[in-house]
Order: sequence, then C-alpha cells, then structure tokens
Amino acid sequence: MIYETQYGSIDFWSPYNLERFSKIGINLSGGCDSSLLLYFTLKELKPHQTIIPITGVHNARPSNIWNVEEIVLLMQELFPDKNIGEHAVDYYDKAFEKDKVNKHREHEQKLWDAKTIEVLFHGRTANPPIEEAEIHNLTFKRENQRDGNEKFVYHENHNRPFYVPFNNVDKRFISENYKKFNLMEELFPITASCVGYAKETDNFTKPCRECWWCREKKWAFGMYDGGVQ
Repeated sequence: MIYETQYGSIDFWSPYNLERFSKIGINLSGGCDSSLLLYFTLKELKPHQTIIPITGVHNARPSNIWNVEEIVLLMQELFPDKNIGEHAVDYYDKAFEKDKVNKHREHEQKLWDAKTIEVLFHGRTANPPIEEAEIHNLTFKRENQRDGNEKFVYHENHNRPFYVPFNNVDKRFISENYKKFNLMEELFPITASCVGYAKETDNFTKPCRECWWCREKKWAFGMYDGGVQ
C-alpha cells in the first residue's frame, strides 16, 4: 500500500513479505506515530496474524499506559475481526535518560526469547528538517539517529526482523494521514506525546508544552496533546 503526502511517501507492508510472520510486536508508546502504525498494520493484517502491543511504562511518568489502553480499545472497535493479542507491558524505573532505551531493549529481548513475537514494528519518524527545527526550537535534545536520508526501513540483524516504515518521513507525514483517514476526532485526542512529569503537567492532566515531543507535535499538527493550542 502506497501512502503519499506532500511531505513524502512510504510503500507500506507489501515490499517486505510481512505476511510470513504470525506474531507481530508493535512498540505502542501512546503517541500519534505508533498509533498510526497500529492503524495501518490492522488494515493489512491477515487472519493468521496477531498483533502484540508492547509498551514500556516509566513508574515516575505512568500516564502513557492510560493512553495506550484507550488506543487499543478504539482499534478493537474499528477492526473487530482482527487479532490483537495480550498487551506486553513493562514497568521500570530509571536513573538516567539512556536507561529508557536499555529497559525497552531488555523487554523486547525477553519477548524475542520467549517467541512471543516474530517481528518488531516501530513507529519512529525522521527529525524535522534542520531549518524547521531552528525556527520552532527543536534543535535541543534532537535524536541523531533520526537524522539523515534514506535510513533503513527493514532489516533482519541477528535474526531479529525489525520494521520502521516511517523512518524516512517526519511527523508532518503522520499529521497528513490523520487528516486523510479521519483520525483527528477519535484517535488523535487519546494520543499523548508529552514526556513531562507530574509537576509540569498538573499531575498528567495537560501537556507541558515545553518538552521536545510537545514542540514537535505542535509543529506538525498545530496543537499539543488533546488538541490544546
């Protein structure tokens, strides 16, 4: 399936023979990128395939699990005949920011080892172009691995199939597809990108508007979590 917008296009699913996998793990953070990936995947899912939602929850910032649970419920309503398996949730503590990545990888490794998943999907997008980042204050905490052109979309390193379909498009591509598929009213309001803690978000009831992820969402969608301007 080709998805095209003015901000780029992707050839989703078909080129990679993904029908050969029966157990598909999807990293579902509660954000709009991974939620769109779940939506696109469910559109393609065959009867012999099951999606395993995978979520890491930082105990000091647990609100993303609330969003993920709502997102899964909505997808079950939209795709009642598709198979969504047991949610694989990992609660963790961290002392440093890099601990988040390490904890997620440990959790994924356990799922691979237990043969709970056969392929892992990730909703990572490209960084905003540097000229846009400079205008919208998105140069701080910029993740270098999201820079560059023509980054890989699929690989099988260490016999671990990994699919990152949005790797070469930025969040404006995500925004355009939310509008194209009429997801702004039902799906967008229950996604959350903010990574602020309780103090900055009034106990997780509103976006902080200051973190990198808040700024990126505002840049692409014209609004923060929940439609906040």
